[in-house]
Amino acid sequence: MLSPEQEAELIRKAQKDINAFGPLYDAHFSTVFGFIFKRVRNQALTGELTSLTFMKAINALPKYQITGAPFSSWLVQIALNEVRQYQRKSNKHTSVPLSHADLKAVFEELDEKHEQEHNLDLLLRGLNELDDEATVYIELRFFEGRSFKEMAEILDISADNAKVRTYRALKQLRTIMINFGTAK
Repeated sequence: MLSPEQEAELIRKAQKDINAFGPLYDAHFSTVFGFIFKRVRNQALTGELTSLTFMKAINALPKYQITGAPFSSWLVQIALNEVRQYQRKSNKHTSVPLSHADLKAVFEELDEKHEQEHNLDLLLRGLNELDDEATVYIELRFFEGRSFKEMAEILDISADNAKVRTYRALKQLRTIMINFGTAK
């Protein structure tokens, strides 16, 4: 894992000489690949979208500005755009596989305590009903454990805006769950 200083130095080198991009690619390939695979669940397609992501990153690297945010956030922003573009072209939607721990993190944030198994079922149903934008906020915050600052960098918004939108998504999810039969 690269320190922020090492990463910044590698970025500066790669901005001057594209052949110096290799260590950045090596350091962030698994993050980008995993992010995309979680959304498309097809290894060949993930490889293609990952390649497009890094190709676009290399092309945009001369304009990239070191802000203190992780370089991986910028790469994930590009990857998210590639996934969305693929979904628009193919008319497909994302479905992210969830673990019990993922669901529990959202569940705890919603502060739902009673009838846990019943409410987990309602939570799953609610997540399936969320609009795509709200789903992205829930996924980044709770399933990927990203900070509001990282989310802001990925989504090109302020950290405060990421926080507000995440809590709006949670409110939307709570409303959907209530409509499906839980009482808060």
